[in-house]
Amino acid sequence: MLFTIFGATGDLTTKKLIPALYNLYFEEEMPENFKVINIGRRAYTSEAFVDEIREKMSGDYPRWEAFKKHLLYFQMDFSNSEAYPDFKKFVEDLPGQYRNRIFYLATAPRFFPIIAQALIQCKMIRRDDFREKIVFEKPFGEDLASAKAYNRLLLEAIDESQVFRIDHYLGKEMLQNILMVRFANKIFENIWNSESIESVKIYAMETESVKQRGGYYDHSGALKDMVQNHLFQTLSLVAMEPPGGLNDNLIKDEKVAVLDRVRVSDEVIYGQYAGYQNEKGIAPASTTETFVGLKLYIDTPRWKETPFYLVTGKMMSKKRAGIEITFKDATCFFEKGMPKKNKLFIEIFPREGLVLQFNGKAPGLAAYTMPMKLDYCHLCNVVGNSPEAYEKLISDVVHNDASLFTRWDEIESSWRIIDAMIEKKGLSKPVIYGSESEILSECEKRWKEPVFDEDMD
Repeated sequence: MLFTIFGATGDLTTKKLIPALYNLYFEEEMPENFKVINIGRRAYTSEAFVDEIREKMSGDYPRWEAFKKHLLYFQMDFSNSEAYPDFKKFVEDLPGQYRNRIFYLATAPRFFPIIAQALIQCKMIRRDDFREKIVFEKPFGEDLASAKAYNRLLLEAIDESQVFRIDHYLGKEMLQNILMVRFANKIFENIWNSESIESVKIYAMETESVKQRGGYYDHSGALKDMVQNHLFQTLSLVAMEPPGGLNDNLIKDEKVAVLDRVRVSDEVIYGQYAGYQNEKGIAPASTTETFVGLKLYIDTPRWKETPFYLVTGKMMSKKRAGIEITFKDATCFFEKGMPKKNKLFIEIFPREGLVLQFNGKAPGLAAYTMPMKLDYCHLCNVVGNSPEAYEKLISDVVHNDASLFTRWDEIESSWRIIDAMIEKKGLSKPVIYGSESEILSECEKRWKEPVFDEDMD
């Protein structure tokens, strides 16, 4: 197998892709005969590139000396279509036969059509040869028009089953667990609707600034970088109808049905952290948002007028991601103690797990009600390391399993929502925030409720 990474000098390769490939190798999940070709513009020998990669990687890699023999570097300007014949000759001149070929595009979206078209034109990926696959990092496109153009270019030349659009969020254990929690438990599925649920919050908060990604991020912002993919994917899993079966396409049909019925309210808050305009690669007086808080509804009988809140931002106090489902008040009244609303917390990061908050009797003679919790830690009892999201997804590409990858109509529906939001937003200036509490207080003023549950913060 040949696994080729375009954009190999970027952080994604160092932090995620090479460690994931190493771990698959360590667990003996890689084919016996494989090479990883790393492509970048900078001048390196393979040895120098591998040494630099290792210096940047944190952690222990006991079989690194054996693994690194599978790594190669090829210098080329992948934005120049005339450079691809030389790359093709490099591949063909490798000793041994590598018919299974995976091309991983870890580049900015604007390079996607250039690379894909060049690979197709020089016949490195051909229609209906399912041993040849192309993998796109999120976001797929920069808006609906560009995403449609990319997709049309691909499907005129190759088959949909050869295209893998990756969203690493879908590789996370608790995202995969949402469907199990919902559909394998009568106690949840019977009350998973507007009659019982008051609101749903989905959040992904980051402590980091844009760092070295300013040039990319300023053309993207939080809407395109996080909401269009990670948060919408999570939303569709939480809100979808039961599929007709566990078939991959039946599940995706229901996810698309959710996105097609999304109605975004006017209560959207855009924020930008103080100092963003001074970051490298940021345009002067940029109005790009680094924070989004949006309130939306899903116009289906199940979710009639139930608010969903999606929140994401940079330079927050804690890195965390999860889902908070708040149930409606109990109808009974008690002499002492006020029952708190039941809540289900699905924790995605840093801890993966489930917490159910409910009410019970406080210890003692008096009939006081008090909140109680059932707490499940997903990985606490796992022996050894749990697979990281990229390990799972790369393994699925190798084994031709597309169940955790995004289908085209999911992307099309999500971009349609984002484009409408951007058009409505126009050039309005975001709220400048110096801290998480500042921007969350703005959300709370608009929404008339706290963004995070204090007991779980």
